Amino acid sequence: MPLPFSAASVRLSALHAASFFSHGFYLPFFPIWLKSRDLDPAVIGIVVAIPIMVRILATAPLLSLADRSFGPRRLLLASHLGQMVVFPLLMFAQDSATIIALVALVAIAQAAVIPGNDLVTTAAVQNDPRLHYGRLRGFGSISFFIANIVAGYLVGAFGADIVLAALTLIPLLCIAATISAVPAHGTDLSARGSGAAPAKGLPAVLWIVMIAAAMTQGTHGALNAFASIYWQSQGFADSVIGYFWAAGVIAEIIVFMVLGNAVGRGSGLGLIAIGAAAAVFRFTLMSFHPSAALTLGLQTLHSLTFGASHIGAMAALTALAPLHARGRAQGIYGSLAALFTAASTIASGLIYKEAGAAVFAAMAPLGAIGLMLILVASRMLKAQPQRAGAGG
Repeated sequence: MPLPFSAASVRLSALHAASFFSHGFYLPFFPIWLKSRDLDPAVIGIVVAIPIMVRILATAPLLSLADRSFGPRRLLLASHLGQMVVFPLLMFAQDSATIIALVALVAIAQAAVIPGNDLVTTAAVQNDPRLHYGRLRGFGSISFFIANIVAGYLVGAFGADIVLAALTLIPLLCIAATISAVPAHGTDLSARGSGAAPAKGLPAVLWIVMIAAAMTQGTHGALNAFASIYWQSQGFADSVIGYFWAAGVIAEIIVFMVLGNAVGRGSGLGLIAIGAAAAVFRFTLMSFHPSAALTLGLQTLHSLTFGASHIGAMAALTALAPLHARGRAQGIYGSLAALFTAASTIASGLIYKEAGAAVFAAMAPLGAIGLMLILVASRMLKAQPQRAGAGG
């Protein structure tokens, strides 16, 4: 049975909540701050993509570092301190080149936070089956939801610069949560894998599943970069935009709470397939200038396009990655997700400038390919059923 009120669950929930409170300001409203600096839409697309491109290169080596010697605790603390130093400097940036350079620096600080939290949490779930990954991670979504609402009202009341002020101060909460939740000597994944043979390549089926899940995550590139800007152009108030984002998170929370126990109990392929199919439907309809009511409904599909596919990816990593390569697999998946999201985000800047809302439909093919890859992986697992669950 899940153990919702243990000290470990409270600390891990706080770890996710603190980090996602910061993301609740950053993802929806940092593009609006960029727009307040009169940047061209194509430049905004590039700037928003920079953190994703940094994660392509940084996530795997950083997670490997956390999994071996430096440890996730030190890595996470350094990440939050870096954000506190760099975000205030953006207030003084006078040109796009300076903004690009500073965003690249803060991206390095951000790169390890979410996958590092997931590495710590999945290790805890593996050690104590009573812990429920979805409920722990769900508190991050709850925090993101609250931040969306708060940020929407704050931006409406004080302007876009309030976003940078919040992003400078919130890491204090993240530092406190990290000190409380993350063991000083890291997870025990390395200890569990210490008796294993030297690391080999990851299973081919895991590569296919990681690529499929990463492509599904990549469908959110246009959403993250231009949804808020597009909604503003349609006349929606900043507070309404906050509710649009929050609607998706509410539905996402429900999915995490209900389906999140799949981590450690299955391959997760069905959840990724559902997320990929939902992405095709969601982003195609978003391109047809939906009304406020329909937009609200489409935003609830974030529970599938992100929530279900993320749970599926975590379940697949747990089930299919060798014990001695869990951290490496987590990092590689993070890099792949960043790669596809960066590509779609950069493309969205060019497409939005020329075609407006059609940028959302341009994301649908990624979901379609992801779905096809999951069908291939499913056949591979049926042909080799012993591979499912090989990781633990």
